[in-house]
Amino acid sequence: MPPSSQGIRLLAVLVKVGAIVSTAGVALLVAFVAVLLAFPVIKECYDNDNSNDGNSSKCTYESTAPSGLRDIVSPGFLAASLLTIAAGIVMIRYSRWREPRVQT
Repeated sequence: MPPSSQGIRLLAVLVKVGAIVSTAGVALLVAFVAVLLAFPVIKECYDNDNSNDGNSSKCTYESTAPSGLRDIVSPGFLAASLLTIAAGIVMIRYSRWREPRVQT
């Protein structure tokens, strides 16, 4: 088997792995949106009369999701899903960029 044929196969595997990783990231993002729509976030503001800077209230945000699903409604989970999508896209783009170089 010529070396270029083996390289092409490795790049084809990288494309498939990238597609799977990206699809997993999209599934995580869909789970985030589904939980966010099913269990809205409540904004609670408390007056702070001792404040002199013009900001007289402090607000907190709390999800109505059950304790097992609260981890999904977090900025870290959203960042992880977006990074997973990006990693899959980078794998696909790299293999497509590298493909003409392997064939020659």
